[in-house]
Amino acid sequence: MGRTVSKADLSEIIGRDERTLTRWQNDGMPVMEFGLGRGNANQYDTEAVIQWLMHQASLNGKKESSRDRLDRNRADREELALAKDLGEVVIAKELIERFEAMIIAAKTELLNSFPDDLAADLSARYGVEVDDQLIRDPIEAILRRLSDYDLDDASSDGDFDEPDDPENFEENSD
Repeated sequence: MGRTVSKADLSEIIGRDERTLTRWQNDGMPVMEFGLGRGNANQYDTEAVIQWLMHQASLNGKKESSRDRLDRNRADREELALAKDLGEVVIAKELIERFEAMIIAAKTELLNSFPDDLAADLSARYGVEVDDQLIRDPIEAILRRLSDYDLDDASSDGDFDEPDDPENFEENSD
């Protein structure tokens, strides 16, 4: 920590007038303690101010003003809205809702009508009575495993064409 000084002292140390220091303060120059009320001056840590000034100098005048940042954020929002309108992006919440609806529909079909329909089709085709529970049990087991699925526990990197470890794959396939 450097020396604690007033704005007048800091002005003298840095060689800039107090109005410039006020402008810099509004731009983010660190203030150690704000003076409350008339006659109570702000206090500055000279080391923190000098580090801030060095950082500002390293930006080579590329500092973005508050107004520029606001304009950039507005433009980004407009660009995102346009991309959404054009169907180029999908909002995650909407995608999740649609995905959940598809999962519920598939689960309902797999648990309710599919086992009965398949058992009836197999019975008619092969002339033997097929118990729909023989179909329902494996489906329920698969759905249970899916509901317990944790992405962090997944061993695959998502590439199902290639084994995770080609050397082990070759050894195990002999």
